[in-house]
Amino acid sequence: MNIQERLRYLRKHLNLTTRAFGAAISMSGGAITNMEKGTRNVTERTIRDVCREYNVNPDWLVNGVGPMFQDITDELDISDEVKQLAKQYSMLSSDDRKLVKEMINSLAEKIKKPADSAY
Repeated sequence: MNIQERLRYLRKHLNLTTRAFGAAISMSGGAITNMEKGTRNVTERTIRDVCREYNVNPDWLVNGVGPMFQDITDELDISDEVKQLAKQYSMLSSDDRKLVKEMINSLAEKIKKPADSAY
């Protein structure tokens, strides 16, 4: 599998259209399509942006070596359950991440209110 195929594989794995995938890294869907087809080069900047936005292992994207995603939880002193949640969160699109943050903030506010009123 070459870099173009891995880019397409990643996008499909994330269940994103070329448009949604590209929007998260400030690119058009057409540009992503052209990269996947090999009619446009995958630049270093694109690689950096994809890896940053989608937590992709750059060695996997460029060379096909190692896991697709970086394990951001290895160095954290947290439970396995929280590590699993972090891994799943890292695979979400930016829109889905925003939704999760809003839900967590909403739940935190609900928890906070009764505790605040008790004092």
